[in-house]
Amino acid sequence: MNSRTRPYLLLSAVLAALLAGCGAAGGPAWTFAPLGPTPPPAESPDPGASPDPGQSPDPGQSPGETLTLEVTTTQDNPLAFQPNQLEAPADTEVTVVYLNDSNLLHNIHFFAGADQGAESLAATELATGPGAEEQVSFTTPVEPGDYFFVCDVHPTMTGTLAVGEQAE
Repeated sequence: MNSRTRPYLLLSAVLAALLAGCGAAGGPAWTFAPLGPTPPPAESPDPGASPDPGQSPDPGQSPGETLTLEVTTTQDNPLAFQPNQLEAPADTEVTVVYLNDSNLLHNIHFFAGADQGAESLAATELATGPGAEEQVSFTTPVEPGDYFFVCDVHPTMTGTLAVGEQAE
């Protein structure tokens, strides 16, 4: 073996080991997510402006006000939204504050239907945490029902936006 082929053999061995580890039966389903620089976190919203995460809005909320919902992904559970069930009235302006506190690349993407085949309502930018906070605002659908949200990088990371009757 000459010195020109040695690096290629080493690279081949490393690649084979990686591929063997990824294909192990019963192992976790891995998703490749390239890591890049983390943008600075956005300023925190006014803590008095939002209800408890995932909860219905204050019944006294006036029409025309923006409802703030909070969703987090933690380092302890880096492939889940907490909460994964949100509630909002129909035809209401909402702002979703998404905090990615894991070291994986994530976003949150809302759809006007039961899955990703429906029209996109809104999505945050992809960001790697911890401490990566993104916000997205949109108007909930007019029709009450359950609407899908997902992380575009990890398609098994999903949730439901339960849209109820419009607030009066």
